[in-house]
Amino acid sequence: MERVEEYLEAIFRLKERGEKATVTRLSQLLHVTPASVTQMLRKLLQMGFISRQPYGEISLTRRGEELGRKVLRKHRVAEEFLRYLQVPEDKIHDKACELEHHLSDEVERAMHRKVEGERLKSPSGLLPLTALLEGEEGVVERLTGGRGLCQRISAMGLTPGTRVKMVRSSMFGGPILVFVRGTTLALGRGVATRILVRVD
Repeated sequence: MERVEEYLEAIFRLKERGEKATVTRLSQLLHVTPASVTQMLRKLLQMGFISRQPYGEISLTRRGEELGRKVLRKHRVAEEFLRYLQVPEDKIHDKACELEHHLSDEVERAMHRKVEGERLKSPSGLLPLTALLEGEEGVVERLTGGRGLCQRISAMGLTPGTRVKMVRSSMFGGPILVFVRGTTLALGRGVATRILVRVD
């Protein structure tokens, strides 16, 4: 299953960058022969993870995208945790590749929360909103920062006592997406770090 996950992660990375996934591009990314890529693509097609046009672009199915995204997220969580442990930068990517296939969801969450909490020196028992991963929920406990920023955050409905659910985490760059009070909001990472939540 590790090889399957590596391919799905690579296809998802290409999509994230706005590049087309082709046999040649996957061969370059994964350092394997085009024949090996073609053989694996047949397997992924049979498993329902991809759809493919003959000699054309490879697309992830919804199921394939979910798994590819999850593996990439675990890779990024592993990278940030290894940096936190001060592992030399030139070893981080390869070590994260080894770890990503073996991290349970529970361990992944714990690693991410530890790094985000330490980075922002959160008060005991509270975490910055950025510490939540997709699908996780928390309750807003406190807003930090200047008065103007706190008023802006409150105006969006993110007031103490409000339940919030992470739709897209900070692991994928760009704004994070949260579901709150029946609507989805986009927040910059800087703003999201100012919202402290308690996780059930």
